[in-house]
Amino acid sequence: MKVIGIDPGITATGYGLIENDKCTCTGTIRPKKKESYIKILEICKTITLLLEENKPDVAVLEKVFYHKNIQSLIRSSELRGAIILTLLEQKIKIIEYTPAQIKLTTTGNGRASKKQVRYFIDRILLGNSKRISSHAVDAVAIAYTAIRKMGIKQ
Repeated sequence: MKVIGIDPGITATGYGLIENDKCTCTGTIRPKKKESYIKILEICKTITLLLEENKPDVAVLEKVFYHKNIQSLIRSSELRGAIILTLLEQKIKIIEYTPAQIKLTTTGNGRASKKQVRYFIDRILLGNSKRISSHAVDAVAIAYTAIRKMGIKQ
């Protein structure tokens, strides 16, 4: 089973694909500085290409959590909605997890730091690659969470 994790961010959206206990594809979509709705369009077009190329069975997103900045929350929510629409158009099953669920599954601690999550994901799936962005690492952690929670035998 192929599982793609997506870490939505208006300036940088991470993605990571796991298949057969291996991370086969990671990256970060960084749209050019434009209006936010144009950024959303660029991100969704790139995700569509990734889905068509890799044909995942499941897509996993991080649930929205509290933001200090209301404008940031609005932009994140708009992006998530557009990504969900893109996934539905491609007939991909969608699963969502909270940041605490992702941290608990990857590190055993629901309040783990981003550094702790990266340490685990680097060691288990990425082979200590320092070149992968934190957004892509988060996306791989999101995909890994789905695999563990669904009990997928790879």
